Amino acid sequence: MATDQETFAEQTVLNPLTSISKKYIAVLIALLAFGAIYAEALVHQLRYGLVVTDMASWGTQAGVTWGLYIGAFEWYAGSALGSIALAGYIRFRGIDDYEMLARLGELWAVIAAICASFLIVIDLGRPERVIYVMESWPTTVQHSPLAWDVTFVTMLIVVSTTMLAMSLRRDYGWMDVELPLRARIPQKLLTVGYSPTEGPKLTSMLKYMGAGMLLLVVTAGMVPGWLFGVVGPQPGYYGKIQGVVFITGGIPAGIGALTVIAYAMRRIYDLEDALPDSMFFNLGKALGLFTFVYLIALFNQFMPMVFPMAPLGGASIADAMLYGALSTYFWTSIALLVFPMLALTWVYVYRTITPEVTVVASMIIMFGVFIKKNLAVLEPLMFPVGLPYEHGVYFPTTVEWVISLGVLFVGILAFIVLIKIIPMCSGTGVCCRSSDESIEEVEA
Repeated sequence: MATDQETFAEQTVLNPLTSISKKYIAVLIALLAFGAIYAEALVHQLRYGLVVTDMASWGTQAGVTWGLYIGAFEWYAGSALGSIALAGYIRFRGIDDYEMLARLGELWAVIAAICASFLIVIDLGRPERVIYVMESWPTTVQHSPLAWDVTFVTMLIVVSTTMLAMSLRRDYGWMDVELPLRARIPQKLLTVGYSPTEGPKLTSMLKYMGAGMLLLVVTAGMVPGWLFGVVGPQPGYYGKIQGVVFITGGIPAGIGALTVIAYAMRRIYDLEDALPDSMFFNLGKALGLFTFVYLIALFNQFMPMVFPMAPLGGASIADAMLYGALSTYFWTSIALLVFPMLALTWVYVYRTITPEVTVVASMIIMFGVFIKKNLAVLEPLMFPVGLPYEHGVYFPTTVEWVISLGVLFVGILAFIVLIKIIPMCSGTGVCCRSSDESIEEVEA
């Protein structure tokens, strides 16, 4: 039998699932209103084509072929990768106190990966081209970086959804509280054929799947970077370090996103016990460390283009970033990475990192990563190499901004809807019984 203290803890952690306030309704309406604007922008682009983005081919048009959509894709895909890496680490290590953070990571990984895949569809101009990409996949995957990218995003969605479904099946099986009517449908679907002895087995499966997620991050996680790294004519793309740069940028983006989400959940739903200060302290340490690693990767990517023996194209890109048209954006992105990292390091050395410090640093670093991801896409395209073309120019149009930001708001909308349908609960003693307790009750 659960004690009164355990019952209170269950009800507290289930606050996001059971309570719908007026503020929640107001936020939902605001997001739906922006969703209407977003839908109008989508219809506008589908009607008139990619001409509404002002992106063009090189030459007299002085344009670029990839822009904000691909830059945003890089950020969302990296954020999904970082989220699943953190969730996988928690599952593999069996850190019971961080089970809610793992659930948030699994959920955000699914949403962010879907957002990334949708941006690829939008950038194709005609969405029906996806059908051709899928039909020709068995042959194009041998030589097409786009096919690799589609494979990576699809795999990320599948594995993150699988981990989320497995953890939900385990927690639903252990729960001894009655859920609201809207939450019973996924509960019944995910617990078909469930038996009490299955819980410990699912915990073990999640542990090994967490190890698999970590392996996925450091192997298949490099694929979006390879998409650029194999483009030989462009020094800004071509290179062996592109995959490493993508991974090291995605991890702080994912940690930052989960930190902001966890803090919002903690403040809104009084989840101080499930999301304690110590968690944000450790997230701050991880965020500072991986931001430092990302800066090292960027340094190694950038330095070969600075030296006098660098090819002309690489030197042009370096000049633009250091002194030219892109310098403001480049140095802004570096500052948004360096200063929060130094602040987190200083606070860690001399005092405890508070949740508020970690959240502010997370938001700044996420914005810095977003700027740098977009620059990484634009830099080589603006400086053609070996072709008699002028340097390109690019300014995102209103349609591009609405669609790119709209993907984020739709992702937030999906998240706040899902927290009212599936429990953001822990696996041990917070809203569910631990595996040891489950085994004892089965034996009894």
